[in-house]
Order: sequence, then C-alpha cells, then structure tokens
Amino acid sequence: MKKMDISTILASAIHESKNQVGTLLYQLQTLKETSDFQGSNKTKIVQIEESLKKLNDEWVEYLYLYRLASNGYDLHVDTFLMDEFLDDQVFALQPSAIAKNLELDYTCDPSLTGVFDERLMTAVVSTAVYNALRFAKSKISINAKKEDDFLVIAIEDDGKGFQPHQEQDDVFHEANTGLGLYFAELSAAAHTINHTSGFIKKDASTLGGASLKVYLPQPMK
Repeated sequence: MKKMDISTILASAIHESKNQVGTLLYQLQTLKETSDFQGSNKTKIVQIEESLKKLNDEWVEYLYLYRLASNGYDLHVDTFLMDEFLDDQVFALQPSAIAKNLELDYTCDPSLTGVFDERLMTAVVSTAVYNALRFAKSKISINAKKEDDFLVIAIEDDGKGFQPHQEQDDVFHEANTGLGLYFAELSAAAHTINHTSGFIKKDASTLGGASLKVYLPQPMK
C-alpha cells in the first residue's frame, strides 16, 4: 500500500472545512435577511457570523501556510495604491471590530504604492487584526509607509502590548500567537528582491499597545 502524505490529507480536509464554513456563512446571511432579530438575539447572530468569518480566514491562512512551507505557493506580485488596499482591509474587518465595540482605522500617504502579493498580505493583515481584537481596549490601527527600501505595513492596538517573555524565539511562534506570526513571517520572507527578503518585527505601538510590522522589500526606482 502506498504511503499517504498526511500533510496533503490535512490540507484537503482544511479546504473542505473552509467550504463548509462558507456555506454556513451564506445560510446565516440568508437567515439575517429573512428574519427580524432584535436586541440580544441580533447581537448573538452578529457574534456567530464574525466567529465564522474569523474561522474561514484562519482556514485560508492554514492553506497558504501549507503551500508556503512546502514551496507550493507561487507569488503573484503587483503594484497597489496603499490607500485603496488598506481601505479594503478596514471595510472587510470593520464588522468584527464593531461587534467588539472597537474602533478600526488606517493611515497612509494617499500617494503611497507598494509591490507585493495581495492575497498573502490580505491574509496577514486580517490575521494580525483578529489577534489584536483579542487584546485591544478601544482601538486598532493599520498604517503603511516606506522605510529605506522596504514597504512597512503595521497593525497596532492599544492593549497591554507584547510581554517581555514573548520576545523569546520559542514563544514567538507559539503560545497566544498560534501560527499567526509564523504565517506572517513566512509570507514576508516569500517576498524577495535582489537577495533581500522581507521580515516581521514586533514592537511597541504608538497607541500604547502592541505593533506587528511587516517589512516587504521594494524594487528600486
């Protein structure tokens, strides 16, 4: 009997689970449109919907993680206007923030552009925001800027910030962060220009909490 590739089986299972979550989201949306929910019932429906969205995004992240780790992902880079890219991210994630009574916004130079894989960076930003939703007190902010030859996308919150023990490598990819930071690190490193690879950095936030910065190398002009 031919030995089975367990990683491929798991990836297939995740893909199927993601499809099922998508079906549940569609059914829930239909239920919302055909029923009149009020008060606590409406709040519960919104919370269930946002939890399903988060789960769906996590499945997407795991599939990308599998492909990145197995060199099975082909990078598709393009040039994007950061104002439009970040506006799209906030629009998609705003309901999750509202469900937790948190403010979510973005800032960047309106003329700033960046070269990167949109699918990977969308997954990285959403993963970082979902993580920040767990710790933020009142606000989460996404911002982008050019720093030397890198585009820097930062996700910041006003929570308690990274704890000193979290700077250790063994905790960097585990504990409360799960696979999120590892996924962000692989996604950033997949962006390479002239032997210069992207990377991530954990820092203190300008909002007083934690900041995850994703550094992506940019082509010389």
